[in-house]
Amino acid sequence: MRVTLLGLPQAGQQLIFSLLTGVPLESIIQKPLEAHIGISLVRDPRVTALKNIFNPKKTTFARIEFLLLPDFDLRGSQKELLVSEMKNADEFCFVVRTAEAAAEIAAFLSELIVYDLMLVEKRLENIEKERRRKVSPQQDKEIELLKKINAALEQEKLLSTQEFAPNQLKDLRAYQLLTLKPIVIVLNAIENELSDRQLVQTVKQKFNLPTIQLCAEIESEISRLEAGEQSDFMQALGVDEPALDKISRLTFEGLGLISFFTVGEDEVRAWPIRRESKAQEAGGAIHSDIEKGFVRSELMKYDDFMAAGSEEKLKEQGKFYLKGRDYIVEDGDILSFRFSS
Repeated sequence: MRVTLLGLPQAGQQLIFSLLTGVPLESIIQKPLEAHIGISLVRDPRVTALKNIFNPKKTTFARIEFLLLPDFDLRGSQKELLVSEMKNADEFCFVVRTAEAAAEIAAFLSELIVYDLMLVEKRLENIEKERRRKVSPQQDKEIELLKKINAALEQEKLLSTQEFAPNQLKDLRAYQLLTLKPIVIVLNAIENELSDRQLVQTVKQKFNLPTIQLCAEIESEISRLEAGEQSDFMQALGVDEPALDKISRLTFEGLGLISFFTVGEDEVRAWPIRRESKAQEAGGAIHSDIEKGFVRSELMKYDDFMAAGSEEKLKEQGKFYLKGRDYIVEDGDILSFRFSS
């Protein structure tokens, strides 16, 4: 699953990408017209809490891939690269400076809508040409769907906010429409703007998109400090954790993913799976043999476990569960699997 990071010139997306992925900023600056790929850990505080209890030899966070693209301009010299990579994205993360945030976000969304409108209109034209040779029920079905999304786009609505039947969504994904992809907005503020939360609420209300505010320069300072110094520095700023950690979780959720955990002395690990996955499918995230030979899963709810403090106490409380293959896994479930080889 890939999150594509975008922004206008000087929005700070290069520094944010570097901080998220560990890719050196210098190497990005040296090749500003190229796409850059990196992996970001999904900093889930629940994993850290479980690590502190089990003291495992290894701790593994979920990971997602970030792709940094050149400065956003669908009419500029990098149009082909931008469109090609954006079509293959699973989610967009758009970075803006706070001074002109509302206008820049509106312009970004407008560009996506215009691109999709052109694509839909071109496809409708092609279908009409095809119908001169042969008419089929499948064409009628496609025209109906295209006219529906065309009407939404003409009203400047993102397709990600519209409701579609599962079979329609499957058909739509084949078009690689840009407005069908989830979008996260990152407001890159200067230090003295961080205490003002009104802009975040305004953007959320205006565009109905997940939004987070940070100061990339401060995040860079935090990343260079030792753990103890980080805590003191953030406390002085009045923040509970680096905003970059929140971005990793927000984009993770936007991809339609959740995490379940496996725990023990050897490893505490977060496993990413699609929302609404069944227990048997979750086992397959660990190994295909578990999915094939699935017998049952043993379940502890994260909040119950943390309140009880141990598996033994949880069992005493009757909150240790056995689940079958069709159990729908919930975010934060602690699972172990029984399977036949």
